[in-house]
Amino acid sequence: MGPYTDHWQQYQRESNRRTVRLLLMLPGLPLIALAGWGLSLVTDWAVPVQVALAVAWLVQFTRMAMAASKVPCPRCGTRYARGKTLRNCPGCGLPMFAPGP
Repeated sequence: MGPYTDHWQQYQRESNRRTVRLLLMLPGLPLIALAGWGLSLVTDWAVPVQVALAVAWLVQFTRMAMAASKVPCPRCGTRYARGKTLRNCPGCGLPMFAPGP
C-alpha cells in the first residue's frame, strides 16, 4: 500500500456512484416522451414543452457524463479527463492507480 492507495480507492467508489447516477437518468428520456404524449391530449403546447424537457435532460446528462470522466491527481491536484490515450497525469506524469511515487 502506497500513499495514494486510499485516494484511488475513494476515486473508484465515487466513479461507480457517478456511473449509477448516469444509468438512473436513462429512463428519463422515455418518461419525457410519455409526458409529451399525455400533454398532447390536453394542450397544444405539448411539443414545445417536450422539446424543452428533452434539451434540459440532454444538457444535464452531458454535464454529468463529462464530470464523471474527470480524474483528480493525488500528487499535484490537476484534474484531467481520462480516456484511451490519456492515463497519466498531464501535470506530473503520475499513472492512474499508481500506489505511490
